[in-house]
Amino acid sequence: AAILQGEAGPLGPDAMHAVADTMLARLASPDFPNHWEEVIEAYYAHDEPGAEAVSIAYTAVMEPWHPGDYLYAYSREDRARKGWRLGDQVYKSRGMELHLSMDWPGG
Repeated sequence: AAILQGEAGPLGPDAMHAVADTMLARLASPDFPNHWEEVIEAYYAHDEPGAEAVSIAYTAVMEPWHPGDYLYAYSREDRARKGWRLGDQVYKSRGMELHLSMDWPGG
């Protein structure tokens, strides 16, 4: 929940759900570790979680859904600092951006 809040909380519940979806997609992918502990290491933004983040996180862990195809979630700041491309899907609000990508954005 703290990761969801940190990565996308200001963008709202849809964006937090999208981040959780990338986590579930990684768990389901043969190209990524299939343990929560290893998957969450790829996400470094954390914040005090609100009720929506807790609810989304609980559902992702206890009643996981079939995830979509996005494996990567990153910010506008990540793009600028690392030279990554625009995401395949982008959430924008209040000067913030969350980019979602099906494949490595730096390639």
